[in-house]
Amino acid sequence: MVTEKYDVIIIGAGYAGLASAVSLLEDKNKVLVVEPEPGLSQYTYYAGLNAKAYVEEDVIDFLSKNHVIVNRDDKGLWVRPIEYIVRLSSKVFDLGGDIIVNTDLEPLFTPSEQGITISGVILRDANEHMMEDRGIIGSKAVIDTTPGGYLAGMILDRLKIGVMTEGLGPTIPGSRELVDRTYWLIPGFIVAGLSVSVIHGCSQPWPYVSPLILSGLRAAELIKTGRGGVVSSPLPPNVI
Repeated sequence: MVTEKYDVIIIGAGYAGLASAVSLLEDKNKVLVVEPEPGLSQYTYYAGLNAKAYVEEDVIDFLSKNHVIVNRDDKGLWVRPIEYIVRLSSKVFDLGGDIIVNTDLEPLFTPSEQGITISGVILRDANEHMMEDRGIIGSKAVIDTTPGGYLAGMILDRLKIGVMTEGLGPTIPGSRELVDRTYWLIPGFIVAGLSVSVIHGCSQPWPYVSPLILSGLRAAELIKTGRGGVVSSPLPPNVI
């Protein structure tokens, strides 16, 4: 039984996930961010206090709006990863969103006119000695932004549709390939951020993070416009 409902569930509290969350919350959506790691984003928070994440002009307005300081050195514009996480996660809370960490999860499959739809997630405690369900959370859309394609790979494996994850692609600084391939994988489910790289083998943009932020914003826009998705449909009552 569904214990709670959100408009959107976002997996991963990194550059893409938090950008999506803030954008959707500003559009009055009810949003839950789930980070499987014990801290806020392994690839962002754990980068350290002195790390530099390079950005480009097309995300400066978004960063400034969310009070993230943009610095400059001889290589270009950059932000501190930990500041991005702190500012954006605080904004999520300020806008009424929820964030939970250290949580395993599985996709919630339901039948629909499109065949199979992802209509939420099943939450489980990440502690291997506490595998009981923490709840079934319904949603109109789920976005996977995780570096390992946490939920996307699970969905492809469960559905047995003959599509294999490609694994993280090569590092090409500043590459926008994953932005272009941010889209609905199946009804109710979007791949964004580094999850796109895992699914399609797209190049990773390090040390630039603008493509990750833009991918998150693109995912939010897909939900707002309903393009290619089923976000206007009610949650189906039956669960597979």
